[in-house]
Amino acid sequence: MLMIWCVFIQIFGHFSPAPILFHFQYEMESKGVMISVAFQILLEMLPFALIYVCWRQAARGHRRMQMFGGLIAVPLLVFNPFTFGIGNYLMRAYASDQLSLIHHFSEPSMAIKPQGRQPNLIHIYLESTERTLWDESLFGKTSTPLKRLEALGFSATGITESEKTNWTLAGHVASYCGTPLLGLGTIDRNDFGHVNALLPEAVCLSDILARDGYALTFMKGAMLEFAGTDGFVAAHNYHKGLGYGEIGAHYPTPVTTFGMRINPWGIDDEDLFDAAFKEITTLSSGKKPFGLTVTTIGGHSPKGYISRSCLADADVMSLPNQTLQAFYCTNKLTEAFIDKAAKAGLLENTVVVVQSDHLAMRNEIFRQLKSKERRNTFIILKDGITPSLNATAATMVDAYPTLLEALGYTLPNGSAGLGVSLLSGRKTLVGQVGLDRLNDAILSDRDLRDKLWGIQPGI
Repeated sequence: MLMIWCVFIQIFGHFSPAPILFHFQYEMESKGVMISVAFQILLEMLPFALIYVCWRQAARGHRRMQMFGGLIAVPLLVFNPFTFGIGNYLMRAYASDQLSLIHHFSEPSMAIKPQGRQPNLIHIYLESTERTLWDESLFGKTSTPLKRLEALGFSATGITESEKTNWTLAGHVASYCGTPLLGLGTIDRNDFGHVNALLPEAVCLSDILARDGYALTFMKGAMLEFAGTDGFVAAHNYHKGLGYGEIGAHYPTPVTTFGMRINPWGIDDEDLFDAAFKEITTLSSGKKPFGLTVTTIGGHSPKGYISRSCLADADVMSLPNQTLQAFYCTNKLTEAFIDKAAKAGLLENTVVVVQSDHLAMRNEIFRQLKSKERRNTFIILKDGITPSLNATAATMVDAYPTLLEALGYTLPNGSAGLGVSLLSGRKTLVGQVGLDRLNDAILSDRDLRDKLWGIQPGI
């Protein structure tokens, strides 16, 4: 049990069963990723395996040691962090008298589209690139490119991380649908046929934009099939989904001497941005307003993935470790991509959003990150916007109505889903009840989950 807890802590940085339960319910299509994760787990398990083998050898033929081993087994089982962690999780998940999320849920379909010409949307999710990285005293120039972007637009500085928003797809769902990714838990996915369509009854940003005539593309450098992303894209009205399986063949795939991809997730971020630029060019030539979602991989734990061009960039490689180099590399590529699109005239009447998908998991700088008050990155760039910082206490669900209002939509009370627009001046749900109470409500929720998955009572 202690071994399992240590694996959680060493890989994710904290103990949270929700992401694991969710990922177990969906296929892990990327063999490279699974091999990489399996290798990490093996390394973390090795010390425990060695201790076990040594104990077995030492106790062989020694009855007292064998009896002692039996005596301490139960205390070790009961009094260890894994048992306490699971117990605490279950108590919170099944506690009574919790905040009712569904009573705070505003129907997003009530959003009224703007009059006149509708703006385009380019939405960039930067893997694990939390705002905490902006502290120059700890991380140097890592976030300088993002600071330059922030100076041009609106930036939310108070977005913390709630339960079930702390992995990539969960961050997407929270910021696009206004709800944490309320997984099915112990419900068998085979119990009802439409479950492959992730949150089929949720009305997400892409659903509203598709309703109002947008052409929508979702792009990522990894496999779309990994852990349910394809189900999200298919269920929520994207017209095109492009992942490693669709665009990987067009770009180099550096490998190790053993034939394994150096980046097991997929293509480098520089290649993803190249493909995204081509997609914007195509979308811009059409008659419809467009929405493009791009999600990077460079900052992914445990050490990040540095794009090829940055390996020859002395500015990037001057940083002290691979994690910071990877973050800085992708941040520079992001700024260059936006600048290139602007110079090509592709950002006219376009809202550009740059945000983190979630806080970073355990990496080379995790101790420094944990020493600070951690927040997510969220920047909006658009013509005519007044540069400003907004410190309103928020979570990722508040990004959803904020995006809608940035695109010109009118919302009842400035709300959509569980979120409250940060442009509205109203208090958010986390601002009203606090993060601990909100997290407890998320863990114990059943009613909102059933609504969003279309689960009938009794399942």
